[in-house]
Amino acid sequence: MFDALHSPPLTEQSPEGTRVTVRVPVERAATQMTGHYPGFPIMPGVLLIDSVRQAAGSALGGELRLCRIDRARFARPLLPGDDLELSLLVTHSTDNQITVRARGTRGDGQTAADLTVTLAPVVAGA
Repeated sequence: MFDALHSPPLTEQSPEGTRVTVRVPVERAATQMTGHYPGFPIMPGVLLIDSVRQAAGSALGGELRLCRIDRARFARPLLPGDDLELSLLVTHSTDNQITVRARGTRGDGQTAADLTVTLAPVVAGA
């Protein structure tokens, strides 16, 4: 299992929802970067999406599962040595699902990704 979070996320309540900020050292994905791509290792997009899931779950205090990727735009690669900052806006809907809009920014200030995903709480025994 890939554990993206180096430290607990910072959370803040706002009128729009819960704002979450977390730093993810790209080195934590080193094992998964091997072979993606040979000679030019980058953090796979699936790990970036899972980092968003983990950050939202940590901020909300529970395990979340991915239901749907609504939007995923990967603008720049995340390379070994990069420090990724994820900024999330987490909102709840009436059907027990959670929408997360996320932006990933590299340490150099460049946008690495813009994502919108739908998550749901993991139900024990389901």
